[in-house]
Amino acid sequence: MILFAHVAFADAVSSAGNFSWPMAFLFGLISHHFLDLIPHLDAGCVWPVKDRDGGKMPKATVIFIAVEALLTLGFLIWCAFFLKINWAILFWASFGAALPDLIVTGFPFFIPKMRTWPWVKKYGKFHYSFFDHLSIPTNWIFGIFSTILIIGVSFWLLLK
Repeated sequence: MILFAHVAFADAVSSAGNFSWPMAFLFGLISHHFLDLIPHLDAGCVWPVKDRDGGKMPKATVIFIAVEALLTLGFLIWCAFFLKINWAILFWASFGAALPDLIVTGFPFFIPKMRTWPWVKKYGKFHYSFFDHLSIPTNWIFGIFSTILIIGVSFWLLLK
């Protein structure tokens, strides 16, 4: 699932549920894995497995991630300043929602030595097990639909 969908969903549910910041973090972390169970769009759509396994990040993936990060940052600013959502809830829910992808695909590309750490490899297998069963290329239409649905539900929760 794209970062924006993970963050929007975690922030919306945490805010609507009046979660404490530790609960917001846990919800973000757990919801990340459940959202990965459904067909979805993510950076993997523009990042061939051979490049990912080889530790290379193509320019298309870098651009995809940069645009997604800016969109997510804009969303967080909107939530904090216009919807007046508690910044601690936004931060911790967002951090929990983003952490699995940061551990598996983010930090190891900025700190390559992390890719060799045993716990990162184990967590990577655990994380990818949630969507290894999905055939992203053949399910991209459903992936677009499910991603838009998650974002739509998130906005509905935030604006109700």
